Amino acid sequence: MQDLFKKYKWQIIAGGAALAVLLIVIIVFAAQRSRKNRTYENFDVVGKTREFAETSEVNYLPSAKGVFRYTRDGAEVVNEKGKTIWNVSYNMNKPIGDSCGNAAAVGDIGAKSLYIFDGSGNANPITTAYPIEKVQVASQGVTAVWMNNGIEDYITLYKNDGTKITDMNTLVATSGFPVDITLSNDGTKLVTTFVSFEKEHIQSQLNFYNFGDVGGNYVDGLVGIESFKDEMVADVEFIDNNTLVVFGEKGFRIYDMEEIQSLKQEVKIAEPMKSVTCSDQYIGVVLESNAKGGNYIVRIYDRSGKVVDERSMTDSFSNFLIDGSDVILFNELEVYIYRIGGKDKIRIALKKSLKYVYALDDVNEFVFVGDTYLERVRLVGERRGRK
Repeated sequence: MQDLFKKYKWQIIAGGAALAVLLIVIIVFAAQRSRKNRTYENFDVVGKTREFAETSEVNYLPSAKGVFRYTRDGAEVVNEKGKTIWNVSYNMNKPIGDSCGNAAAVGDIGAKSLYIFDGSGNANPITTAYPIEKVQVASQGVTAVWMNNGIEDYITLYKNDGTKITDMNTLVATSGFPVDITLSNDGTKLVTTFVSFEKEHIQSQLNFYNFGDVGGNYVDGLVGIESFKDEMVADVEFIDNNTLVVFGEKGFRIYDMEEIQSLKQEVKIAEPMKSVTCSDQYIGVVLESNAKGGNYIVRIYDRSGKVVDERSMTDSFSNFLIDGSDVILFNELEVYIYRIGGKDKIRIALKKSLKYVYALDDVNEFVFVGDTYLERVRLVGERRGRK
């Protein structure tokens, strides 16, 4: 009888302990969910503000280690605490840059100066054969450079050490005017878009290149060509190594390009598109609207082309990006951040000019960057939010 009592006693104790653990898990989960669904009314600066010297032109791009900042005089990566991870000096008249992961590249538009940066800040200066129009970089530093000599367009791929991988050239008379290029994250695939006019009809052409084993069986690695009549294709974006998003006047197309391109989904959009953006998980468009609820519609799609969030706005924002599950829209003196499929995080007027924003791992911490400052901020002051 005593042994039986002890047996039930320990079962009760074990059951109580398990119940206590379950309650703690539920409380923590509820607290985290509540925190993620909060709407804030202000922000506090966390830590020390980083001050930058004034300059006439500053550009910002994402970096795995913080933010990539480049000007006519040089480039640097600065982390969320304002610490410079690396910096390199150069002289350019009209720099244009791109970044992917830790790698970055900057070229001088209309000139022949190109710099490729690896994740440690090592810089490889390159003198290109022709004046530069655009650059695209992959995560390991492979860089595609679009150039023009006044008659022909050239695309050259370089390794991050400056070694040339391949050359391609096209004539405006046969291919049309170059519009955009995109390079896959691993640097093995390239897509270009051209626009031409035929009997007063506009036509867009996409060229798909694969520089891997499969592409070796094709001339210059050109594995496919697709044309679209009466449609301007102005933006092409790889969102990972194998998924491509092509934006046209009538909507966008999602391609799988593991080896050769294959159309996965075509999304038709009736409203005029004002701006577009992509992340590795989402595709976003801002549309002009005549609806009663606002002048603009922000619509977010998942990778399959399904709408996962849509809301109206009265005001226009000049910058639009998706960072994790946050949609970030901002002008020089206003920022609006909301959760995809959830509530607003914050919409607030600013006292200092804003050039770039990115989210930190914490659900309510961001980095605000202006021409002359970088601040880590924490959203504060909970209030009832709208969806």
